[in-house]
Amino acid sequence: MYKEYVDNYHPDDGGQELIPTSVPIQRHTFALRVVGDSMEPDFRAGMILVVEPEMEPNPGDYVIAKNGSEETTFKQLVRDGADWYLKPLNDRYPIKPLGRSTIVGVVRAVEKRFR
Repeated sequence: MYKEYVDNYHPDDGGQELIPTSVPIQRHTFALRVVGDSMEPDFRAGMILVVEPEMEPNPGDYVIAKNGSEETTFKQLVRDGADWYLKPLNDRYPIKPLGRSTIVGVVRAVEKRFR
């Protein structure tokens, strides 16, 4: 779906790492580390998310979204009637309308690393 984000990614710091996963992956599948506490208690900082940019998101999916200022966020996609929202699991953060944000990919799996 939004594979152009992956195609245009060129790490300049050599910060690539291979992440073993049990889910089938596609050509554009990528992984991200959770930063912050907006998705606690289910997702903690440091957990690794396996993201599929070519998967169509559905209500209830966990997604990576990009807003207009080039920031990305990890939230649950929810729908209320015709309106779409990005919902954090931590009640200390507000639910925000999807608005002009773009969904970059759907989280397929979470990998925990202890070291």
